[in-house]
Amino acid sequence: MMIILAFVFACGGQPASNAVEAPPAKKTAEASTVDRVKLAEALKIADAADGIEDKVAQKCAGCALSMDGSPDHSILVDGVTLNLCSAMCKKHFSADVGGNVLKVLQ
Repeated sequence: MMIILAFVFACGGQPASNAVEAPPAKKTAEASTVDRVKLAEALKIADAADGIEDKVAQKCAGCALSMDGSPDHSILVDGVTLNLCSAMCKKHFSADVGGNVLKVLQ
């Protein structure tokens, strides 16, 4: 129940007028704490969720790929741009990028 509420509150926010800066791409997902094979698999699923495999995930990975993302709230993970739905979702997702990307597999 708490997870559902977290997604509702994290993803239901209005787009912020000032975008939150994403961490540098090299620091986005820590290789030492993330299974690189699973990370690549999750990124491939996120990329394909919009029907086009172009290294740009148009669906919000923070919302289990159920909402449209926006380039205004994007982060780069291992060469794949993840468009998230809001500044709040981006902030939450950026706190543990590797772990959050892997949730796409669940």
